[in-house]
Amino acid sequence: MPLSSHVSVIKAIVIGLFFLDHQTSPLQVRAFDVVRRNLYQQRVILPAPFVDFPFRTTHDISSLCMKTGSGDEGGERGPSQGKVTVNIPLVLQNLANQALIGCTIWSGGLGYKILTEESHLGPDAIIFGITGVIPMLALSRKIETSESVFVAGLNLSTNMAVLRLFGATPQPLLAALISIFVALSTGIVEETIFRGQALPAFANAYGNGDVFIGALLSTLLFAVLHTNPLSFFKGGEAFSDNFVLLILQIINGATFALLYVVTGNLAVPIITHTLYDFYTFYKTHMVDVAGQMQYAEKEMLMPICSSNAIEKKWIIERGEDWLREAKQSFFLMDTDRDGELSRKELRISLYSYGINLSKDQSQQIEQAVDIDESGSIDFDEYLEYIGPTGSRYKAVRNTLLGPT
Repeated sequence: MPLSSHVSVIKAIVIGLFFLDHQTSPLQVRAFDVVRRNLYQQRVILPAPFVDFPFRTTHDISSLCMKTGSGDEGGERGPSQGKVTVNIPLVLQNLANQALIGCTIWSGGLGYKILTEESHLGPDAIIFGITGVIPMLALSRKIETSESVFVAGLNLSTNMAVLRLFGATPQPLLAALISIFVALSTGIVEETIFRGQALPAFANAYGNGDVFIGALLSTLLFAVLHTNPLSFFKGGEAFSDNFVLLILQIINGATFALLYVVTGNLAVPIITHTLYDFYTFYKTHMVDVAGQMQYAEKEMLMPICSSNAIEKKWIIERGEDWLREAKQSFFLMDTDRDGELSRKELRISLYSYGINLSKDQSQQIEQAVDIDESGSIDFDEYLEYIGPTGSRYKAVRNTLLGPT
């Protein structure tokens, strides 16, 4: 093999290694490289509250909008009440990372040459780029709405990352501008490196020009550098979360490579990648995180119904602050915003609160809460369930393990 081929491959790998951050959270999802840096240092690890009980041990989104003390619904109000702004230093740092990684693009070097020669923006590229992102968004949506424990950690991690980036207050215009700018820079840099540079380098070095070999190896490199390989040696949840992320990134990388190989136009995967990352940023912020928090906050601040005997009962027993916090936690779980909780919503949301239930366990909880057997849980039923213990954690524990 010519030495120049080895050098090309090594250069591609070295450039790609800029993407690897060993302090990255093992739960990050999709091609979320621009947000995932520096997040692991901000994660707060809590001791498991119960032995032999299905709780995860990482902070969740609910704990960022209300601090619940030792697990009770009441407690000190959290950041959602304060002034929340975009994390500009984090945005600038991640843009600086992209500028460094794509230095040969912005400086007019090899990256710039590949980008200008291999990408041709036009109607065909736009159509193919939009078409390419459709199945990726369909898969993304499937993952977002799945109650599988294998993807729950990925969804939670994405939400946490976007929350730290944009805050808990919906910011439609500013979030859109930042999302498109970051997504576009990521799309240009990563597609130029992995598809425009690494793919042909691998094909020439290890496949005698075989594009399939180049696509395969560059996709594997792309996937590995979007995970934390050290997590595979930690076992448990870190291993399973990282393995699922690896599979997802292989699918994403293979999609981008396929678009490039089929069209021969680097602009196509750049468009697809940009749209995909924009969706991840913006939709997660506006709907899953800030939008859901705003909905829960609005419902929490609604006047307490004086004619509701159940609410009055638990105000007397636990206090008005406890009732409001219970209402906030209920509507944070109500992701379809119909005022009721389904079994699936309950299971997915309890995971984000730190409680990891099997499907059978979630059915057991639903049966215990759904007093009128309507197939869904309303707020009054939720109050009657958590009220006696004062905490959702203790209520779930008592249902599964019996009163202690």
